[in-house]
Amino acid sequence: MSKKTIRVHTPFTFSSEDGTSQHFEAGEHTVEENVAGHWFVLAHAEVSGKAQSPADSKETQAQIDSLTAQLADKDRAYALLQQSSDEKDATIADLTAQLAALQAPVNNPAAEGNDDAKKPKSASNK
Repeated sequence: MSKKTIRVHTPFTFSSEDGTSQHFEAGEHTVEENVAGHWFVLAHAEVSGKAQSPADSKETQAQIDSLTAQLADKDRAYALLQQSSDEKDATIADLTAQLAALQAPVNNPAAEGNDDAKKPKSASNK
């Protein structure tokens, strides 16, 4: 019998007529043609045609490896950007606190002098 590739979208366990059962996880699987055409399999998977040759599998795996490496690079770049953003946020918070501390005496000048915020006159000016 010829083989077919099925793409399982919902995991299931298939029980064949001879009493054997086989569990299928989501993903691509190569099965016998009679299994691929069974109504229960068709309810959980799509038949994508002929089985992949080993060369196709190697090419697909190379693509998967390449994309996985690209994803890891993007994850590292994102982590660096997040760290940089967090450092900038901390610097902004620190500078904002420093600014508030420096503005406090300027905003409340009466606290240092008398109630009318004027400098006291010296006794020699009488």
